Order: sequence, then C-alpha cells, then structure tokens
Amino acid sequence: MALIPRQHGDVLASRSARSGGYAMTRALAILRRHGRLAAIVFLVVFAGAATVAMSLPDIYRATATVLVEHPGTTEENGKSLMAGELETRLQTIGQEVLSQARLLALMESFNLYPELREWGAQAIAVERLRRDIQVKPTRAELSGRPTTVAFSITFRARDPETVARVTNALAAFYVEENAKILVRQASAARLTRLQQELVRIQEVYTARYPDVIRLKAEIAGLERSPKGSAAIGEEFRILDPAVPARNAAAPERRVFILLGLALSIGVAALAVILADQLDGSFHTPEELRAFSIVPLLVTIPLIGGSGANRKRLWLMAGPIAIGLVLVVLASYHIASGNDQLAFLFSRGAP
Repeated sequence: MALIPRQHGDVLASRSARSGGYAMTRALAILRRHGRLAAIVFLVVFAGAATVAMSLPDIYRATATVLVEHPGTTEENGKSLMAGELETRLQTIGQEVLSQARLLALMESFNLYPELREWGAQAIAVERLRRDIQVKPTRAELSGRPTTVAFSITFRARDPETVARVTNALAAFYVEENAKILVRQASAARLTRLQQELVRIQEVYTARYPDVIRLKAEIAGLERSPKGSAAIGEEFRILDPAVPARNAAAPERRVFILLGLALSIGVAALAVILADQLDGSFHTPEELRAFSIVPLLVTIPLIGGSGANRKRLWLMAGPIAIGLVLVVLASYHIASGNDQLAFLFSRGAP
C-alpha cells in the first residue's frame, strides 16, 4: 500500500475543497440567474399536485364476515357430507354475485355509480363494481386438509352508509344462495332414493299397490317443488355484519402532497439545468477566460437591468397566471371522481 506524503495530501484536500466550493458557488449563481424560472415551475407543478390531492374523493370501505359452519354428520368412511363441494359452491355463488344481471340489480337498488349509468356506460359501471367487491376466504386445517372456515366480503365506495348496506346485502345473498343450493342437493338426493325404491317395489307389486301410488305422488311433488328439510352441508352464517366506517380508507393525501413536493423540486431543478445549458452568454470572468485566450481587461456591471427585468416580469405575469389556472383546472378534472387514483397509495386496496 503506497503512502501519500502529508504535504501532498494537504494539497489534494485543498484542491478538493476549492473544487467543491467552486461547484457550490456556481450552482448558487445558476439558481440566482434562473430563480424566477425555478419558482414559476415549482409553483405550477406543486399547484397541480396539491389540487389533485385535495380534489380526490373520500373512499370508504366496509367488511362483513361470514362463518362457514361445518356439519358434524359423517358418512361411513368418516368424511364430512358434501365437504368437498364447499369450494365449488363458493365459486358458484361468487360467479352469480359478479354476474352482470346481479350487479345491475345491485346498482339499481342502491343507486351506485349514478354518473356512469346516466351516461349509458353500463359496462364500465359493471366492471368498476366488480373491482370494488372483494371476497377473501379464511382457511384452517380440518380433517387433515385446508378448508374454508370463514370468508370476508369487502366493498368500497364514497358513501359510508351505502357501503355498509351493500356489503351486508352481498353477505345475505351468499347465505341465501348457499341455503338454496343445499336444499336442491338434499332434494335431488331424496328424489334419487325415492326413484330407486319405486323401481324396487314395482318389481314385486302392481301400479295400484298403495306404496307404489304413494312413492309416485312424493316423486311428482318433489319434481314440482323441491324440498330439503333434511339438508346437510356447510351452512353460512353472518358472524360480523358491516358497519359504516367513520374514517375514509383513501386517499392518502399526505403521500400525494409529499410526492408533489418532491416532483416540484425535481422539475424545477431540471428546468434550471436546461435553461442554463441553452444560455449561450457568459456570466463570470472565469467562464470567458475558459472560452477565449484573449486577456480580460475590465468587467462592466449591468446597468439599468432592474427596470427591464421588472417590466419583463409584468409582461410574463399574465401568461403565468393563465397557465396556473389551466393546470389547476386540469388537475381537478383528473382527480375529481377518480376512485382508482384515490386508492393508488392506500394500504389493502382491492
């Protein structure tokens, strides 16, 4: 390892300090020359970012928890009756919940997305509602395999009361549809047993035998109106209904403000750098000496520059104000009613 003499090291340190000081001085000089440009760019960008942050709608979220009650009755092989059909039932009911007909009826009942429905954008409203509904299962080990023991239904929108009502309606629909499926399954199983019993009895007795007549009547009644009083399967029960949220889940306005502040500083610095690169004039004797070998004899300060700069500033005030107003209006138009943008930096967004 080579050792640097102390005097040589002091010289290098001195040169490094002078270089750093010169860079800082030059940066401050550039900022002073283009200070107005930096201020204008910073103001315009930050005004747009602040307008977006303040114009975003408040979005509320509500969650209902549905408990899956597993039956204790088992078959001879020890497996829970219909346990293997639980996931299929959940997917079937989920598809029904997210069907276009069901979602349109839900929007009509609770007056969801009125602006989209007024514009005739039914398809867009349906897709938006699908994104705003989230169903998340909770699994646990039962009989040696992961099984759904509960699931949560989450919905988000702008009005907290409506959000809670829609969430509870979705949870109630899951419970009702599951009960109907269990009734249909039990009715189908009973119908199959009665048909098998009828075939067996008809092999021995005629059609006028009382048991044959009774079985035919029961089969006809089940086919007309399915009944399943002895339905066995995983039943759903609303464990925790949704309640109106007190605080909005989105947007994170502070995050938008901080990002807007950082973006404003960055854009202003970039504008200053570009302006200085496009400026072909010399501002210091050092810049002139670096460009030409002709000796510099004297420097003349700027005369009468303040009045000209003041006049130019007044001429620029009008376009700057107009540009600022346009940026604010455009930012408001982008942010107002933009639910997806409101959830951009929010935690747990569906």
